[in-house]
Amino acid sequence: MSSKNLFRVSYQLSAISYQLSAISYQLSVISYQLSAISYQLSAISYQLSVISQRLTADG
Repeated sequence: MSSKNLFRVSYQLSAISYQLSAISYQLSVISYQLSAISYQLSAISYQLSVISQRLTADG
């Protein structure tokens, strides 16, 4: 393999590595967003539980 081809392969591998890093970052962002959604759903569930208890107590 010529040095020109080696350079080309090296460049392509670097580009792939960069793209994988970008994908990894995006997956981290998605994971964080899913955690935030999960937290919000837990808070809503808790609030609904409190409302249900109040309605039962008032009933």
